Amino acid sequence: MGQGGTTVRHCGHFPATDDLMTASAFSAITPRERILTFAGSCNFRDIGGYQTRHGASVRWGRVYRAGVLSYFTTEDEPRLTGLGLKAICDLRRAEERQYEPTRWPDLRTRPLAWEDGISVPTIRALSATRPRDAAGMFDTMVNLYRQLPLWMSGRIAGLLSCVARDDVPLLVHCAAGKDRTGLAVAVLLLALDVPVEAVVEDYLLTNAAGDFEGFIRDRQQSRLGLGDTQGQLLSLPDEMRRVLFSADPAFLEAALERIDQDFGGVTPYLTKAGVTPAQLQQVRERLLE
Repeated sequence: MGQGGTTVRHCGHFPATDDLMTASAFSAITPRERILTFAGSCNFRDIGGYQTRHGASVRWGRVYRAGVLSYFTTEDEPRLTGLGLKAICDLRRAEERQYEPTRWPDLRTRPLAWEDGISVPTIRALSATRPRDAAGMFDTMVNLYRQLPLWMSGRIAGLLSCVARDDVPLLVHCAAGKDRTGLAVAVLLLALDVPVEAVVEDYLLTNAAGDFEGFIRDRQQSRLGLGDTQGQLLSLPDEMRRVLFSADPAFLEAALERIDQDFGGVTPYLTKAGVTPAQLQQVRERLLE
């Protein structure tokens, strides 16, 4: 959404993955500077620094994105507390929150979560009728992303409302910090009028920041919301795991196309979800400089 309230619509063709991962025309920040490394973290990043179409930039240290928050160590705690988070927006399902509860050292940080609703899209269910190969998993992920916008509308509205009322800095996360978090952050950045190329760049940074297979292998109880047990997830064929653990432009494009087709763009999508024009303006004021 532009400063005047116009609707942002994504490009029909996304930039090539290799171009986005090797050079950025939209941010001078390298992936290494954007990624925050903790002993117990998974895909922890700051979304600051991206430039908007109107010359503003997203403030650093206001919105972080990450995966599961259950495995931090005592050595992580001083730096985590130092982030000064006011809120944590947990996009996961109820069963995930129960199985891998968030462990955050600063008790002043407010946890936020939402009801699952009746029809919940999951990788497990969507992959059940597809071939157990790379193509089958790719189709599963595209289908998942097509269903996420409708299911996540309340969660995304809650995230923007949190920013609007100045509950920042905040952290938004899911299990891997890739799919649900990827869509939520993409919608937020598009609402700030960040070019879609930079939005995709941020999404694809998961491929550099998230060693999900290594993270699971090092933690016996971790499943990242993707399987009933660690063993079941890691027993998938290699070609399926590569697709499952990756961020692919086609996945995000499927979600944004669904938002365009069903709602007419990001702005009407957020309006339908209950985000008011005044709140959108407050979001821009909180996050842009």
